[in-house]
Amino acid sequence: MGRPGPLSMGRPGWSSWAGLGLVVALVGGCGSVPGLGPTVEIPGGPPHRMSVAQVEAVVSSMLTNNAVKIRKQLRPVRVTRITLVPAGQRYDVRFADGSPSGGSFIEDGPYWAIEAEGTFRTCASSCSIYGVGVVIIDDRSGQEQGSAAREPTRPSP
Repeated sequence: MGRPGPLSMGRPGWSSWAGLGLVVALVGGCGSVPGLGPTVEIPGGPPHRMSVAQVEAVVSSMLTNNAVKIRKQLRPVRVTRITLVPAGQRYDVRFADGSPSGGSFIEDGPYWAIEAEGTFRTCASSCSIYGVGVVIIDDRSGQEQGSAAREPTRPSP
């Protein structure tokens, strides 16, 4: 056996610091790290009625039901970011790559903007499906107020 390397002597070596830097960059630079859950943003101010767990459950149920409706799962359900937005403040929708989509939401009361992956289905005169989107949940009622794509959409079957 050879001599012990610098990492086994109790002092952090270059590779330990580089590894720590990589972890910090991963956590700071993306919505979530698999296995660690979503990024949660709750600004100070008025209290909210729903918990983060309740909001996540509403969205997970909605995405699962959409997959059942179209008989196809576009992506596994994964919530990546949950943001509580104060009444009257705008939430700008961004594509998954971070570029602006041009869409936004504003609600009269506090609301939750949840970025997620799964099976999204939006219907107006026709229906579209997509796998990465944002869902708006009213904090007072717990009801979905809308959703928007964060990737290109396609016609729903």
